Amino acid sequence: MKLDDEIANILDKDGGLLNVGVVKRLVQLMPNDPQDDVVSKVADVLACRSMLAGVIAATENAECLNQFVHLGGLWSLDDWLQEAHKGKVGEGVEGGGRPKECDKGVEDLLLALLQALDGLPVDLKALKTCSVGKSVNHLRSRKNPEIQKKARKLQWTSWLRQLGRHSPHFGVDTEVVVPIPKP
Repeated sequence: MKLDDEIANILDKDGGLLNVGVVKRLVQLMPNDPQDDVVSKVADVLACRSMLAGVIAATENAECLNQFVHLGGLWSLDDWLQEAHKGKVGEGVEGGGRPKECDKGVEDLLLALLQALDGLPVDLKALKTCSVGKSVNHLRSRKNPEIQKKARKLQWTSWLRQLGRHSPHFGVDTEVVVPIPKP
């Protein structure tokens, strides 16, 4: 079955995940090996990853998003972020490892990943066990101002709000546990 068909079977009418039962399938569809049969060129890797990140971004069901993080989806997104930022997307495939040829695709992927990350329930434990916070921080040095802005917003607005809301010390003058980059 083609990847597009597989994905179509697990989506709701808005393009998000249909229910918690399909989250595992989505995580399985997230190719970590660019030599997978589905992807044969860098442009295919970028398009596939952007599409899958878009599914997460379109998902509003909190149970689905929690399950996605629980099943390791956050770590896959972090790997993709790091590869895209370092220009290593699709190194094992035709045209791989040459980000200049695919700058637009890489920028689109980074934006899709930031949008997906913005909706995920990222807590302090996830930030400590996964390097996604550092990966997003690195994006603040990209030349693209839209990526810089979204990375800052994700760190300063979305994640800090989530961390504060779930912190037993929220509102109490305490030492900051997570290293927070300066704006």
